[in-house]
Amino acid sequence: MATTDHEIEIQKRLAEYSYELKIKYRQTNGLTKKAYMHLYNEGEITLSTVFENLYVAMCKRRGYNVSKVSEDARDFCEVANNGDMKIGVLKKDGKNRRYVISGVANKIGPIYFVGWNWIEDKPNFYKIPTEVHDNPKCGIKIMRHPETGAVTTGKYNLCEQKRFEDLIPD
Repeated sequence: MATTDHEIEIQKRLAEYSYELKIKYRQTNGLTKKAYMHLYNEGEITLSTVFENLYVAMCKRRGYNVSKVSEDARDFCEVANNGDMKIGVLKKDGKNRRYVISGVANKIGPIYFVGWNWIEDKPNFYKIPTEVHDNPKCGIKIMRHPETGAVTTGKYNLCEQKRFEDLIPD
């Protein structure tokens, strides 16, 4: 799927955060942050793929045998995992603030989500097990406080993790 100019703009802080992780997991491929962000701004970098690659690098560093497969039902192949990576930015819907995760029907493993919270100016992380998401055809909506962007109630907010590294497979 092509990334629109609007998506590039609203996901820019998430792209900057991804570069910090790329440094941590030695995935910069020789690119400076300036060069990386230039390529991102030109639409040459797909953040969902960047986060898939970062997830695999993080898992391997911690001794997990996870491979990227990017199939319809999953992004990762590992015994008892078969997870799928999703990214997004906190959305406004009238007074509501929420993450909307689409394309989750028929996923066979956990959903790993990295979202940029523009109210708190930081990323949020979710590891949503299959038994919690249960393949909703209309997607997943994760509500956040409309003024502070903080966690509210709901079964998906119980799946929030503190750091990217907490998305490690169970």
